[in-house]
Amino acid sequence: MARRLVSTYRYIRFAVSPPCADALTLRKTIQDALGQSFGLVSSHTYVDLLWISDEGTAVVVRIGENDAPKLLAAVTASNATPRLSLVKESSFLPALLSVDAPI
Repeated sequence: MARRLVSTYRYIRFAVSPPCADALTLRKTIQDALGQSFGLVSSHTYVDLLWISDEGTAVVVRIGENDAPKLLAAVTASNATPRLSLVKESSFLPALLSVDAPI
């Protein structure tokens, strides 16, 4: 009998342009994007920055399953700097390893 791993989180890997290794700046960029697209209440969505590359060119975030579509839409519509671009998203964190750049 196969067991399924259930996760209540989505893990999302973004490319960052221009590079930024400052966690507060990246968190503020995400918060501003959510606020711009969905208002004040959504701007306070719980988002964890799990990893930022040493060069500041990539970031991995964890967000609730129900809030992930909002984050992806907000980042797409945002014109804030630094610019975040979706690389990969999954409910299984190790799945984000299969991109060209090492994590």
